[in-house]
Amino acid sequence: MSLAFLYNVASCIAYALAIAAYGSLYYVERKPGYIFTALIFFAYAIDIVLLFMYEFVPEFALQFEDARNAYPMLYTTFNMAIILLYRLVLGSLLSRSFSPVEGFFWAVCIMVAWASGASSVESVASWRGFLFTRLLSLWVIGYGICCLVAEFRCMNRWRWVFSLLLVLVYALGEAATYVSFGQESSGDFASPREVPVEVMALCFTVAAYVFLAHHRRMRNEQLAESLVPWIAREYGLTKREEVLLSLLEKGASNKEIAEQEYISVNTVKTHISNVYSKLGVSGRDGLAQMLKEELGRRKRARF
Repeated sequence: MSLAFLYNVASCIAYALAIAAYGSLYYVERKPGYIFTALIFFAYAIDIVLLFMYEFVPEFALQFEDARNAYPMLYTTFNMAIILLYRLVLGSLLSRSFSPVEGFFWAVCIMVAWASGASSVESVASWRGFLFTRLLSLWVIGYGICCLVAEFRCMNRWRWVFSLLLVLVYALGEAATYVSFGQESSGDFASPREVPVEVMALCFTVAAYVFLAHHRRMRNEQLAESLVPWIAREYGLTKREEVLLSLLEKGASNKEIAEQEYISVNTVKTHISNVYSKLGVSGRDGLAQMLKEELGRRKRARF
């Protein structure tokens, strides 16, 4: 079994999981950036499946070449769609929507690229398609850099970091594309696989999974913070008992609780005994287990 085969299979699995994860996030939170990210991975999945079929199924390679010759602008359109999705993801991270001027610029580039595809000279059509595709890519990179500079002091740190990572990954991919363009093999059936695109997809996939891990950690922290008030309401704890439960959840000792709340250790023990009684637990270990189970139930209920 070749490494290329294993790479294609692993990529398909990674993309499918990412589609499911970001699709689920969009279903729960209704943030457009999640569905745009899922669509990028859907495009990546289509691309890797086509490459797999091209390299391992000779009959498909013949049909693919015929389709590419008959519809030369199809691949350019596919690339432009991915560039647009990157712009939408970046805009979601930076909370920037399309302005009328930017929308007009995109429409002109796409229409001119399509018009160039009608040229009878194949090399002219190829170069023009490449030119306007790269022009849109440069726009996304420049737009992202300008927004990041403007939002440096007022934007959430993690959102700024992920936006910067997205711009850097995309910029490196574009730089490699410039170098590789025009260097394809002269054979009639050279694989359409582009290493820069594959590397950029890999980097974007890693960044997307890092974001998922960060999002999961932040969500767990938010759920944990909201767990104590919810338990207090459910089990009828007093305000004082709720405060003590919060401190117990953080691992504070009886002495630390007494010092923070300006009460005696014996009073702390009395309140803690009442908390244990209402929650039906026998000690700190039982409380920790109960909080863990309640947190798990809230996660399942939310998702």
